[in-house]
Amino acid sequence: MVRIESSDLDFSGRRVLVTGAASGIGAAMARAFHGHGGTLVLADQDADGLAVMEAELGGSSSIVFDQADLASVEMLSIQAGPVEVFCNNAGVLWTGSFHKMPMDEIERVVTVNLLGAIRAARLIGMSMLERRTGVIANTSSQLAFHGSAERAVYAATKAGLSQFTKSIAAEWAPHGVRVVAIAPGRTLTNINAGLLADSKRHEAGLKGIPAGRYAEASEMARLALLLASGILSYVVGETVISDGGYVLL
Repeated sequence: MVRIESSDLDFSGRRVLVTGAASGIGAAMARAFHGHGGTLVLADQDADGLAVMEAELGGSSSIVFDQADLASVEMLSIQAGPVEVFCNNAGVLWTGSFHKMPMDEIERVVTVNLLGAIRAARLIGMSMLERRTGVIANTSSQLAFHGSAERAVYAATKAGLSQFTKSIAAEWAPHGVRVVAIAPGRTLTNINAGLLADSKRHEAGLKGIPAGRYAEASEMARLALLLASGILSYVVGETVISDGGYVLL
């Protein structure tokens, strides 16, 4: 008989770094790992939000950083120290017609979502490779697999991150470091505030989701928790889509 043991989800004594931890899916991830015994290192550019999360999650620590800045990402890797799990989650979204997207916004989205995430994975992953243990869970998106008007650059960065996940997983798995990714669908977070506030766009968005609803951030957090746990220890390099069926249509 196959049983899922509680020890498979026990992160006691394990340090877990979550970027983008001040709100949204990142905050939900932090709560999920903390609830299963993990010692959280919270990172975000939102100092006030981090302070709130640190107060909520006893025993955690926080680091203010900017994923668009290489020096800041390097400092994050030093301040965080060795971690067993890295939720590489920080990201930004710009919505609008591509031909109207300012060049500085194009550069910002690419730098944060793709280049910054790759830099963070490398710098945090180096100590994992040295210790021959660790899990990196990147946050991709359903749009890595299904295009969407007004999100061209965001979709491109997430597709790149999913391909990066596959390739680096192939390199690092033989050395004890497992790399995976999650691809959230539309989730009830601040990053989607504009969509959710517009009733017509909100209803139109629901029509493209077979499940008939938007996701809760906690649902994405539980997926990351399972992927980082012993329960799904044989999943390597995959981007697991959790989108209520959006990419099916």
